[in-house]
Amino acid sequence: MDEFTSLLLEFKNNIEANLEFFQKNVIRNPTLAYYKINELSNFVGSRYGLVMEIHFPDRRKIGDIREYGTENMSFIFDKFRKTFPIERDQIKLQATKDLTGNVQIIDAYMYEGKEGLKINFKDPESNNSRIDLLPGSFHIWTKIDDEIQKFGNWLLSNVYYERVKNKGGEFPT
Repeated sequence: MDEFTSLLLEFKNNIEANLEFFQKNVIRNPTLAYYKINELSNFVGSRYGLVMEIHFPDRRKIGDIREYGTENMSFIFDKFRKTFPIERDQIKLQATKDLTGNVQIIDAYMYEGKEGLKINFKDPESNNSRIDLLPGSFHIWTKIDDEIQKFGNWLLSNVYYERVKNKGGEFPT
């Protein structure tokens, strides 16, 4: 199984293992639920040599337990890295292969020697959905469907995997 898929599956399994906790606390104490979901994301992320964060841009979504780990996530490998280990054009090409539909891929964050890419989804229902790619992290601000999961697998294998490998980390088997 591909690394990104494995990461998401392991995270979902941890959520399922703590489902009773979330069901009891998410309405009564959403802050506690928020801390618990990020504790789980930190645990799973550490097994993959990265920091994984879950975001709730719409704070009402914290009550939707079944959606945890399916959208609005960050994967951080090295927040200080300024350039991609491969050419941006290779990443753009792969994005056009994996992400069908009306997407716009643009260079972004291009200042102080930093580089990045922004993938905007132009579906009217997408509500500002996008993926932000930086040399040391990527941030998914949309639902993670099969296409995004495939692209995430490619990113971990071709863009971010070397960062983990060079730090002595390995993906769990």
